[in-house]
Amino acid sequence: MSNGENLLSLQEVDIELARLKRELAELPELKKLAKQRRALANAKVELRKIKAQRKDAETDLEDLADEEADYRGRVDEAQAKAGDSNDYRQVQELEIELSNLAKWLDKVAFDQKEATAQLEAISAREAEGEAFIKKLEASILKTGEQARTAATDIQTAIADNERKRARLVATLPDSLKQAYDVASKQFRGLGVEQLKNNVPSICRMKLTEASLDEVRRAHGVTTCPYCHRILVVDEVDG
Repeated sequence: MSNGENLLSLQEVDIELARLKRELAELPELKKLAKQRRALANAKVELRKIKAQRKDAETDLEDLADEEADYRGRVDEAQAKAGDSNDYRQVQELEIELSNLAKWLDKVAFDQKEATAQLEAISAREAEGEAFIKKLEASILKTGEQARTAATDIQTAIADNERKRARLVATLPDSLKQAYDVASKQFRGLGVEQLKNNVPSICRMKLTEASLDEVRRAHGVTTCPYCHRILVVDEVDG
């Protein structure tokens, strides 16, 4: 095969590779998998926040338990002093202290009730979050298997075309490789065209007699005088 034929074949392979890769990227299973993975990441972040809230709630309850124990200890001390004292004023002061301690214990009991309810609510959210993550992870495994099955044929075709591309690139001189890479990028994958009679196959600008004579003197591959794509002058079958 001539350089011109190889360039045209290389362009066809690259167009097919781009199509296959686009098809692979747009597989519904892969889109679903990406969406599930984002949801899993978000769920894990949220669960970490809930766990931190649960630890804070547990700490609050522990602090309230310590506060209750301290008040109850002070109640026991005041009652003991009241029982041992015959001083009316001291007994009266101790009774006031006991009354205040009783109020503080009531407040602690109220706070404990609220803190317990809050901890229960947070723990329930934590359990729900863990269950959701477990379910989502199972779903991701299932979707991943479906995606692998759906992608197998496409990935095989991509691998075949990449091997074919490597063989075609190996046949070209370095100057043509570089020219092809530049033209392919510049013209979004359509950097090579073929002269058919006196009309390039892509830009479709009919060559003048002078331009036609000039490109034919190139003997194989030149540049289109109009669009500046790589122009294959040789006759190519098909």
